Amino acid sequence: MNIFLIPYTWMRHVSVALVCAGATLLAWWLVLAVAVLFPVWTVEWDGAMYITALCVAVAGASTLAEASLRREPLWKRILRTCGSATISGILAMAGYWSWHGMMGPLIFDDVAGADLVEPTLISLRYRVAGFLFAGVYAGVGPLVFRKGAGFFAHMGAGAAAGLMAGATWYVLGYPKSFIGLSDLYLASAGGALAFGSTFGLLAWGIPDSLYAGWMRIVSETRHGRRIPIDAPDGGARERFLGHFPRGLDLFLPAEDGVMELHISVMVTRKQEYRARGLTLKPTLVRRFLERIDLRYDARRPAPLETKLSSGDRLLLGPPNDPTVIEFIMLPREER
Repeated sequence: MNIFLIPYTWMRHVSVALVCAGATLLAWWLVLAVAVLFPVWTVEWDGAMYITALCVAVAGASTLAEASLRREPLWKRILRTCGSATISGILAMAGYWSWHGMMGPLIFDDVAGADLVEPTLISLRYRVAGFLFAGVYAGVGPLVFRKGAGFFAHMGAGAAAGLMAGATWYVLGYPKSFIGLSDLYLASAGGALAFGSTFGLLAWGIPDSLYAGWMRIVSETRHGRRIPIDAPDGGARERFLGHFPRGLDLFLPAEDGVMELHISVMVTRKQEYRARGLTLKPTLVRRFLERIDLRYDARRPAPLETKLSSGDRLLLGPPNDPTVIEFIMLPREER
């Protein structure tokens, strides 16, 4: 994954999910290819290999996605990815056989216990626990290399992914379901997609810390000129815009109706961006279904301010021909 190819839009929230879904679908295809072309295991191992492959794929893909976005060295990416996939894979294999070989038969009676260990039986009642445990184990590998950050998110995402995969696999494969495909191959593919996409969507998303705020001039005068708001060390910072001859961060001509100190844009240590109006002249923040007047009010002890979001536009000067500045979020590595 490349942070420069992921814009700061709603797509960034589903990018990791798409990567994980693609990885689990590839894992399903590899398991199917080996089972058909080079059958090296018996039918009793089908479920274990399928579950383990999904865990290996989703754990490795999630870890590799983060390492790639953070531009870690190649050897670290390989080490983290292989380590995460190995941990989740070993736990998934052990968990599968622990449930079907020990815990399950102890919980159910003799008849149900015999059904539990029957590999050809298609029943969500007996398989849902295996999917659930697999999802939880899929979150353990990435969690180790993220140093425990997001523990509950990973555990919850893994459990949700396992349950979603099990339900999808059962509904698509059950002949009497109204959307049933009556095809276990396609049903297992659907389960793999549900497993990867759910885990990638809930466990770890692209953080805002990989992006930084910029101010870009949209008007014809100095069109395209832009400056970053964030400080190099990631701390708080404030940038001033106007036509004062010295000391400003972004100069705008006075002929366009911009005052000496017209507005300032600041970022806090929590990476919250805010705009402040510093003049009595027209200063308007425009966003979807919202207009905010930031003109300085002398009756107030401090300038008016508002929180900024990517895509907001600031209109400075006369309403009929304002100077337009856009606030945008770009990858932090942008220069």
